[in-house]
Amino acid sequence: MKPVTELIGQTCKLYKKHLGLLAGYTAWLLLPYAATVLVSLPTSNVFSEVFSFFFILIQGILALWLGTLIPSLVRELVNNKTKIPITDLQSRAWHLVPSVVFVAILESAVVLGGFIMLIIPAFIFWVWFAMAQLAVILDNKKGMEAMAWSREISRNKFWSLAWRLIAGPFVFLFVTALTTGLIITIMAVILGTSAEVILGLTPPLWAELISNVIETFSLPFFLIYYTLLYLDLSKPAPSTPSSPTPSEASAKEG
Repeated sequence: MKPVTELIGQTCKLYKKHLGLLAGYTAWLLLPYAATVLVSLPTSNVFSEVFSFFFILIQGILALWLGTLIPSLVRELVNNKTKIPITDLQSRAWHLVPSVVFVAILESAVVLGGFIMLIIPAFIFWVWFAMAQLAVILDNKKGMEAMAWSREISRNKFWSLAWRLIAGPFVFLFVTALTTGLIITIMAVILGTSAEVILGLTPPLWAELISNVIETFSLPFFLIYYTLLYLDLSKPAPSTPSSPTPSEASAKEG
């Protein structure tokens, strides 16, 4: 398996190279968020609450679609396809969303069952089935077949996979949080906003906007990373040449 540093490096390189494409898709998530902010700006009432719920629902559906589309897109980019069938990938992503949601429910149920038993079984199940949703997206597996495939490709790789599942996303979360905190701190100094207000239960709108924008455009890092990890896990093991039998060896010598 590729080391975490290599996976992170490839993720950053791929996102940078195709920034316009990947960030362009991710930016769609900001539209329902902006609409939610606009309808709740004058005052909070039943009208604004209903429309806020509606736009949040749209944002959730878009997030599911992007979470299905971007891994397929990343595979095409990794394979250096000169012409990517964008329209076909977009349509396929919509059709796969129900299957991805179903597998996510199965995965959550299994991990929750592990928590009911003990924390350790939950962690084991989480590692075993972490790749199930990507198995639906990239290998067209369905339901329990996707769960079984995730378990299969993680066999004999438990701790190395667990490390990669945790370490890579932790790095991206840390950088995202650091960037968000730094920008908000600079803005707070410029605007004269106290730390108590920033860290309070209702931070300023501008702070929420900065946080949401950064979090939105950091999403491809996680999706690219997990896709590269899955592709690395599921690739066929290199075949090792078999040792010649004594009769074959003597024949060659003759």
